[in-house]
Amino acid sequence: MNQLSARGTMAASCMSFFALGLITAALGPALPDLAANASSNLATIGAIFTALFLGGFITQLIAGPLNDRLGQRPVLLVGIGLLAAGICGIAISHALPLTLACALVAGLGHGAIDVSTNVLIAEVFAARSASALNLLNVFFGVGAVAGPAIAGLTLRVWGTALPVLWLGAGLMLVQAPFVRRLASAPSVAHHDDLATPGLALLRSPLLWVFGGLLLLYVGTETGIGGWTTTYMERTTTIGAAAALVTAGFWLALTGGRVAGALIGARVAAGVLLRLSLAGALAGAVLLAISPGNAALTVVAVILIGFCFGPIFPTALSIVTATFRRAPGTAASVVVAMGSLGGMLLPWAQGTLLESRGPSASTVLVAAGALSMLAIELGRGLLNGRQSTVVSCQLPHATDN
Repeated sequence: MNQLSARGTMAASCMSFFALGLITAALGPALPDLAANASSNLATIGAIFTALFLGGFITQLIAGPLNDRLGQRPVLLVGIGLLAAGICGIAISHALPLTLACALVAGLGHGAIDVSTNVLIAEVFAARSASALNLLNVFFGVGAVAGPAIAGLTLRVWGTALPVLWLGAGLMLVQAPFVRRLASAPSVAHHDDLATPGLALLRSPLLWVFGGLLLLYVGTETGIGGWTTTYMERTTTIGAAAALVTAGFWLALTGGRVAGALIGARVAAGVLLRLSLAGALAGAVLLAISPGNAALTVVAVILIGFCFGPIFPTALSIVTATFRRAPGTAASVVVAMGSLGGMLLPWAQGTLLESRGPSASTVLVAAGALSMLAIELGRGLLNGRQSTVVSCQLPHATDN
């Protein structure tokens, strides 16, 4: 069976991420259908997101080490099967426990595909991984925009949003035959030696620096996406248009990843990351000093979204390049820490908004942006020393 070229591998991976975004964003519009099928209510069926997060978090922890030991292809095949089965189960389930169990299964698949695909693209395009990963993650955003749009269409035509879930599962299954033909990432260690890199990574201060950066990033991004509509409603008079500002944030974030893909081909990943973090801090400061001013708030939210776009894929590019002998394990650790941030910081932001007022919640955003930039600027202090430590502790690269 002929192997796909690097471009073919990128095309197949982009289709997978488009399907991931489609499924993730379509679940919201489908909640009323799912609640009716399970004889439940919206508040209860919302636990589907908790189950998805839990499943994703589990596989984010284990998918990377499995990638390093087995390669990306087996993990991707299992992930596709789990995600497709889970989503189909969600769509046909008529019992709440079964719906939540299927959501957990879908989350397991989602986490495996997310980590494995990012690591595969980072390795196949090692010389320009920042650009390649930004391009890959653009398609998740495109899918996230397409999901609710298609759901709105099916609701008008058929009165249900469930066909979008079937579409997403189908798109995933279409990828399965191509997985065995994906370009191979370079192998850098004997499989039997991978326990040593794993232990060495966990002792690496630099790994936890990256993890802290992504914890703050994912938590801040999720918090802005989750609370911007409420913030706008409480501080401005734009009313129903507040939801459009949130949509603008996600569109700007996708646009930022397009820019990251273009710029990342011309500048070093570290430069792109620092530029993005500096721009995000400028937007966060503007957000914090402009409560009540609708125009400035909209500009701030769009600026933050645009500058946030390249941060996750670019940081992941640097992680996989830094820990070359166990990139999957390193990616698993930092992505899992990002998920913890997504669970904790939006809750903290909502608590501040309710208890201390809208302005307090924007101070948290600014503090998060400042902390991320400080972490990135301080990374250079560890980088040289850590490179020496890792090269001494990890086994030498060998060809398999």
